[in-house]
Amino acid sequence: TQHVDVPRRSTMAKLLIAALAPALVASFSSMPPEAPTCPEPTMFDTLEAAKKMAQMVARTQSPSPMALAEIMEHIKPVGYYTAHIAEATDAAYSPGAVVADGFSGDTDYPYAHIKVLNTVGEFDPKSGFMLNGVPDGMGIYLLNNDVIRFIFQSESYGPISGASTLGAGDTHPFIVNNNGASFTGSHVMYVDYDREKFAHFMNHGESAQGMTLGAGNLVHNAYNLKGDMIGPRTHDGCSAAPHFSNTGPDGCNPNWNTIMREGMLAPESADWVMQSLCSAHLEEKHQWGPGIGVEDDLFITNEEWTSFQPGSDYTGIPAHVIELATGDMHATGVFTLGGFEKIVEFNCGHPDYVCFSPSGYNGAFGVPAGEASRKNALGLRPDGTPYVWPENVHPSRIYIGKKGFNAKGEPANDFLSRNGLAHGQLYGFATDQADGLFQDAFSKVKPPGTTISGAFYPIGWKWDGEVKTFVHDGSWDYQHLTADGIPFWNLNGRDSPGAKTEHNAPDPYGHPRYVQGSTAGHMGIYSVEGITSLLNSGMPTKIPATFTLLQGEQDITSQIMLGGKGIKANGQGQTTMSDTYRVNADSSITDSAKVTFEDIDGLEWLASSDTPQGYLVIQEDGGNDFGERTFLTKVETDGTPMTYYFLAMSGGDDNTRNKAGVGVPPGTNAGASAHEFSGVTDASGITAKNADGSWMVHAHDGYSKRQADKSMTINEKLIVMGMQAHSLSGGLIRAFQGDRGGQNYIMRPKLPM
Repeated sequence: TQHVDVPRRSTMAKLLIAALAPALVASFSSMPPEAPTCPEPTMFDTLEAAKKMAQMVARTQSPSPMALAEIMEHIKPVGYYTAHIAEATDAAYSPGAVVADGFSGDTDYPYAHIKVLNTVGEFDPKSGFMLNGVPDGMGIYLLNNDVIRFIFQSESYGPISGASTLGAGDTHPFIVNNNGASFTGSHVMYVDYDREKFAHFMNHGESAQGMTLGAGNLVHNAYNLKGDMIGPRTHDGCSAAPHFSNTGPDGCNPNWNTIMREGMLAPESADWVMQSLCSAHLEEKHQWGPGIGVEDDLFITNEEWTSFQPGSDYTGIPAHVIELATGDMHATGVFTLGGFEKIVEFNCGHPDYVCFSPSGYNGAFGVPAGEASRKNALGLRPDGTPYVWPENVHPSRIYIGKKGFNAKGEPANDFLSRNGLAHGQLYGFATDQADGLFQDAFSKVKPPGTTISGAFYPIGWKWDGEVKTFVHDGSWDYQHLTADGIPFWNLNGRDSPGAKTEHNAPDPYGHPRYVQGSTAGHMGIYSVEGITSLLNSGMPTKIPATFTLLQGEQDITSQIMLGGKGIKANGQGQTTMSDTYRVNADSSITDSAKVTFEDIDGLEWLASSDTPQGYLVIQEDGGNDFGERTFLTKVETDGTPMTYYFLAMSGGDDNTRNKAGVGVPPGTNAGASAHEFSGVTDASGITAKNADGSWMVHAHDGYSKRQADKSMTINEKLIVMGMQAHSLSGGLIRAFQGDRGGQNYIMRPKLPM
C-alpha cells in the first residue's frame, strides 16, 4: 500500500474559501425562468475568473493562497471524476492500492464492473448548477429518443442537521415559483446524457464528462398540501401559502421555533427546509400495460423525518410528487403525514385505480413519546386502550387511489387527481397465522420461504384535503383492531415501536406484489393476487394477501460470497458487520461482528431473463466501522437460501483510506465517518437495441421499458446505484454549500451463471 501525503488546508484557506463562496453560491441556485434585462455572467465564467484570481495570489508562495488555488482547481464539470470513493477491499489488504486524496482504491470489484457516473461537487458549465449531496432516491427515463435523463435527490437536512452557526447546515438554496420562494435542505436534480454514448459507456475507460449534456434542479414550481403555490416566509411568521412541514395548519411559525424544535436555527438564505428527501421512485405513464398505472410520468419523493417543538401545532411531513413534464412538485397527504422512506407504485391491474406501497417511519419528529397524551386527550383507541406515539408502530401498508377524483371525492383532472393521488384508501396488513408473533420477532425464528396468509384492511382515516394538526392524522390508526377484530401485523405490536422499515420495491415483472425491507435485517414479499377482480366492484373492504419471508434476521455469513475481496482494515472478511469496533486500553478488541444483515436500507427489485423471480440489490446503513456493504442476490421464494454476492464497500471510521483523508473531489474529507450505498435504478431497457440496431424503447413508453428491462440476463444489464459519503463535507463541498459528498455509479454485473 502506498501512502501519499497531501497538504491539508489551513485555517486561513478556509476563511478565504468562505469569503469567496457567497458570490458563487448564488450561481448554483436554480432560478425561476425569467428574461433578464441584460446578460449575466455564467457560472463557468465566474469559476474561471476565480481560478485565475486564486492562481495569481498563489504566486506569492503563501501556503494559504496556494491551498485555495488547489481547491478551486478541483471544481470540475459533471462527469469529470473517474476516481472511486467506494472500493472492493480495504487498501491495507490490496497490494498496490494507492492511498491518496483524489485517487481510487481497489476497483477490482468481484461481481460487477463499476464506473463513476457523477460526483457531488461537480458542476454544469452551461447552467452553473452544482450537484449536491448526499445522493439518495433516483430514477431514469428517456427525455426524448436521444437523451437519457437521470434523476436523483439529496438527503439533506439544512439547519435541522443541528448546526450551531447560522447557515452552517444549509445547502445552497433553490428558488421556486414566480414569487421567489426558496428552499434549503434536500434538492431533486437531473443530469442529461447522450443516449448512444451512455449505452456504450461500459465499453471503454473514459469518464462520463463526454456524454453529459447538462444538469440542474428538477423542481420549477412547488405546491403545498392545499394546492397553493408556495410563497416566501414572512417576517411575522405567518404565511398565506406556506410549506406546511415548517408551520402549523394556519401557516404560522413565529420566530421559526414555535413549530420547529427549540435550538434549531432558521434557514439563513432560504424560506423553507425541504427536509431529508430520502428514497424515491420514478413511475412512468402506464408502465404496467395499456391504461394501467399512473397517467403521467412522475417522480415520487417524501420527507422522511424532522424535529418539531413538543406541544406545538405541527402538521407532519408529506410525500411530494413531481410532474416530470413541467417540473411542478405537489405535496400530497393521501399516504398520511407521518413521513416516509420510499413510496413505490406496484401493478394492481385496473385502469381506474393506482396502487402504491408506502414505507417509512410514521412519525419520526424528534418529540418525546409522551406527546401521545395529546391524542388521548381527544379520545382513546376504539377498544378503550390508550394510544402510544406512532413512530414505527405500523404494518406493511398499501394505498389504492381512484383516478380522476379530488380529495373531496369529486371528479377532477388536475395532476394529483388524474393520477389517483388525491382520493383513495390506505390499508394495513393483518394476520392471525403468525403464531402470535409480530414482524420483527417472526423474522428471527422462521426459515426463508415461510408463507402466511392474511389480508390488507382499510383504516378509518382518509385524506380530505384539509390541513390539520398531526393528532388528527391517519398514522395513529394502525393501533386499532381490524374489522375482523385482529390487530394489524405491526413491527412489534400495538404498543411498542419496532425496527424501521426502509426501502421497498415493486415486482418488476408486473405481478401485484412488492418486497419490503427492514433495519432489523429482514425482508419479504407481500402479494395481493386477487386485487384486480376486487377493484371491479369498487374500493375493497378487505384484500386477501400473503407474506413470504425471503430472509429473516438470522445468520447469513455462509450465504455471502466475497469473491476474494471485501477484506476489512482488521484483516477480517465482510461476511460479518462491525458497527462497533475498538481496541481497548488493555489491547483487547471489541468487535460486534454481527452475523445478520444490519439495517437494510436500500432495496430494489430488478427483472432479468435468466430467472423468473429477478434479483435484489441490497444496501446496508448500519454504521459499519470498516465500510458499508452492498450486495446483489437472486430472489428465491421456495426456501432456498439466497446467495449474497458482495459488490463493494465504502467509508467507515476505521477504513484505511477514509482515515487517511481520501476524498473525491480532493480536499473534501473532513474526518473519517460512515458512508452508505443508497438508491438503485435500472438503465437496461432504455439502452437496449433490437437485432437491426434500432432502440427497443421509445421515449415516454414505460411499458416497453419494463418489457426491455426483463429481456436480458443479469450480466447484460446496466444498473445505476448511489453512494453517500458523509465524511466528505469539507473543501469545495463546504465552500459552495453542497452538504456532503458522494457518487452515483453505473455497473454491469458479472455473476457466476
